[in-house]
Amino acid sequence: MTTHHTEDRLQHYEFDQYTVTTNFATFEDAVNYANEHQGELVEVGFTDGSDNPTPNDSAKLVESKKPFKVELPDHPNYRVLYSDAEGFQEMADQILFDMKKAENDMLPEDILSDQNIAPGDRIIITDESGVNTVTTRERIKFLMRGNVYELAVKTNHT
Repeated sequence: MTTHHTEDRLQHYEFDQYTVTTNFATFEDAVNYANEHQGELVEVGFTDGSDNPTPNDSAKLVESKKPFKVELPDHPNYRVLYSDAEGFQEMADQILFDMKKAENDMLPEDILSDQNIAPGDRIIITDESGVNTVTTRERIKFLMRGNVYELAVKTNHT
């Protein structure tokens, strides 16, 4: 089995007795990381604008085998589509292309820079008016004041 986690992708939060590691691309990556580092799977939330994760299992990520979930309490009409949805990548690529075209920003290097977002991190936000955007879980936390719930690995300090 291939493990996709890399140290530069993962986020580590140090606490007195333990470290919490987040930002896994897949559920399997988190499980593998936990096994490799003698850690345990936990669920955390970044809510109320918090930069630090707090224990929160309300998203039921372990049960659903998902690496993260987003809620947008300030935007009840928005729908969130995750990168594992069928046809997601094609939809995301088309939306990014359309946005660049509308902004008259069709330079190849600009289009390529948008592709640097890891496919597993992409989220599409839609509403009933058909407005779409492609974003990431980090942007959701800070720009849309959303709640982001993530699967994490807790490792105790020795």
